[in-house]
Amino acid sequence: MDRKVYAERLSELVLNKGVALEKGDYLNIVVSPDAYFYGRVMAEYAYKMGAKYVNIRVSDMRLDKVRSKLQSREDLSYIPSSFTSYVEEGLKTGIKNVRIDCADERLEDIDFDQDNYQTLNQAFRKAQKELSAKYMGNEIKWCVAVAPGPVWAEKVLGKGKKEEDLADVLASILHIDTPDFLSLWDEEDRVSKKRVDYLNSLRIRKLHFKSPVTDFTVGFRKEAFYEGGSSETVKGSVFWPNLPTAEIFCTPDNSEAEGYITTTKTVNVLGTDTEKVTLTFKGGKCISVKAEKGQEVMEKYLSIDEGSSRLGEVALVDIDSPISKTGLTFGSILIDENASCHIALGQGYSSNLHIGDKDPKDYGCNESLVHTDFMVGSPDMSITALTYDGEEVKIMEDGHFLF
Repeated sequence: MDRKVYAERLSELVLNKGVALEKGDYLNIVVSPDAYFYGRVMAEYAYKMGAKYVNIRVSDMRLDKVRSKLQSREDLSYIPSSFTSYVEEGLKTGIKNVRIDCADERLEDIDFDQDNYQTLNQAFRKAQKELSAKYMGNEIKWCVAVAPGPVWAEKVLGKGKKEEDLADVLASILHIDTPDFLSLWDEEDRVSKKRVDYLNSLRIRKLHFKSPVTDFTVGFRKEAFYEGGSSETVKGSVFWPNLPTAEIFCTPDNSEAEGYITTTKTVNVLGTDTEKVTLTFKGGKCISVKAEKGQEVMEKYLSIDEGSSRLGEVALVDIDSPISKTGLTFGSILIDENASCHIALGQGYSSNLHIGDKDPKDYGCNESLVHTDFMVGSPDMSITALTYDGEEVKIMEDGHFLF
């Protein structure tokens, strides 16, 4: 698919479904330098829809890695007033947020200082902590979407493949290769909501994940509920946090996780790829990690703060999801997480707890500066639910939902 056509259709999908943009809204679009074209097209589309102001913020991982090699920790902790002003303005206006992910920058082999890179990222996370909490609490609409790139195309599809080739694959996943893609997402939503309703009807107390490389149990409070497809803000307005999406997710109790669980797909953590990571939990905390690739960066991640070693999300994905059926590994968490069951270390979603305006920490919702998804699903995984009524219900076998 031509990049202009892809950009236009992605903009229509994300702005109508993703953040449900309305006339007079403020919009922030975060892009890498590789995805700037897609962000600019989306900004133009937003103005045509009546947006009051659109800000495009370029997040340059390459430059950040260069900084990590050349600057002191003190310099890396510096936050410009322009950024803090943006955060304050975002809180004031309720600015909607879109992030367009392109994996090109993650695929370049750039030498950098891991500790310094972490210092830089933490400084910016702390500066926007309050605004991020509002997004994760569904007080403000947000959406993560994806755009192709030439480097990424060769990595996923093979040497000689071009950006347009990857656009074809992504367009199919997003349904934007068909004229009625907005209504197709409505149908996807109906399927997701049926599964959500069933899981919530079970009143799940614990989930037990079992495979040859996993034996893991995670607990949930009575106030926790599952969600999938579209979401709702605290005021009841519909939006889509992820496009594409195929997950059914919930917020676990951060004090209840036992056993070990192993990743089944590559995950980029703090700018470094990790593979076959086994996380061992006790009392809700990851007490040890062993990785075939990325051992050092995983140890650093788990030490970022108290919450980075605890769970903020558990998500279920059928192995027959459209993304899984491609048989491809994309190296993008947004896409790969919708091909596999996954867990997230870090910040939890307070929006997945029926607690009103009470403090989510009192209901097991994890707090952290970070949130990273780790894919753990496989064709030989089973998942059994233990309900608050004392029943055992198998909900997944060989990677497939049983309902």
